[in-house]
Amino acid sequence: MKNVLAAPENALQCDARVLHKDGSYCWVESTFSNRLFEPEVNAIVMQQRDINLRRTAEKEKQLWAEELALSNLRLEEFARTVAHDLREPLLAISLYADLMFERTQLDVRTKQMSKIVVESAARMAALIEGLLAFANTGESEAPELVNLAQVVEQAMQNLALPIATSGATITVNVLPVVRSNEARLVSVFQNLISNAIKYRAERPLAINIEAQRRGREWVVSVEDNGVGIAPENRARVFMPFVRLVKRTIPGCGLGLAVCKNTIEQLGGTIWVESESSNGATFRFTLAANDSLTVAPISYGELV
Repeated sequence: MKNVLAAPENALQCDARVLHKDGSYCWVESTFSNRLFEPEVNAIVMQQRDINLRRTAEKEKQLWAEELALSNLRLEEFARTVAHDLREPLLAISLYADLMFERTQLDVRTKQMSKIVVESAARMAALIEGLLAFANTGESEAPELVNLAQVVEQAMQNLALPIATSGATITVNVLPVVRSNEARLVSVFQNLISNAIKYRAERPLAINIEAQRRGREWVVSVEDNGVGIAPENRARVFMPFVRLVKRTIPGCGLGLAVCKNTIEQLGGTIWVESESSNGATFRFTLAANDSLTVAPISYGELV
C-alpha cells in the first residue's frame, strides 16, 4: 500500500494463495491501482482474478521441462557409454580384417568380402565417434574469452589434408572475440568446413568465413559454392543420422546435428540458406560482449 501511495502512476501486482472454506487453495492475482486523485473514484482500487489454471499449467510446464532435461541427460550418458564400450571391439575387428585383407592369399570374391568388412568397420567407427561427439554436446563448461580467428585457424589445421587435397580456397575475414567455449567452436567450424569439402561441386571450391554484428549478437557465416541444399531439406540436415547423399560420400549424418546442439548449448541458433546447385551458407549466432574488441586479424585467402 505504501508503494502504491508513493508512486500513483504505477499499478502494483502480486500473486498469493487463498484458502477456501473446504481447505483447498487457489492462486489469486491482485492488482492495486491508486485512484485517489480521480474525483469519481477517490480510492485505492484492488482487482482480483483466479489464476489457478495458469499457475497449474506453469507448474506442469516446469515439471515437463525438468523431466525432459533428465531424460536427455540419461540419453547422453547412454550414448556415451555405448560409444566407449563399442570402440575397443570394433578396433579389433577393423585391425584384424585389414591384416587378413593385406597378408592372406585370397581369391577375388573373398577379397571383395574382406574389403566390405573393412569399409563397414570404418563406417561404424565414424558413427561411434559421431555419436560420442553428439552426446558430449550436452556437457556444460564455464565460458571463456575466445578469438574466433584462432578457432578457425585451429579447425583448418585439423583439416589440412582434406583442404589441400580438395584444392579449396578459404577466405577468412576479420572475426570477433567472444565469450564462449573454444573447443566446441573448433568442432563447429571443423564440421562446417568439412561438409563444404565433402559436398563440393565440379567448379573449384571456395569457402568464405565472416561475422557481422546484429544487435546484441554476432552472426557468423560459413559460405561455400558447393552442390547446395534443396529448400525442403534445410531443416532436415540438422537432424541426427539424416543423410541426403549417396554412401559414396563418407559420413554418418551427425556432423550438423552436433553443430546444432553445440550452438544451442552456447545460447545461439544455427540455420542454413541454400538452393540446389548454388552452394550453401550456414549461419549461427553468438552473444556479443561490448567490453571485447574485434580481433584485428584477417587471413585473407588461404589455399
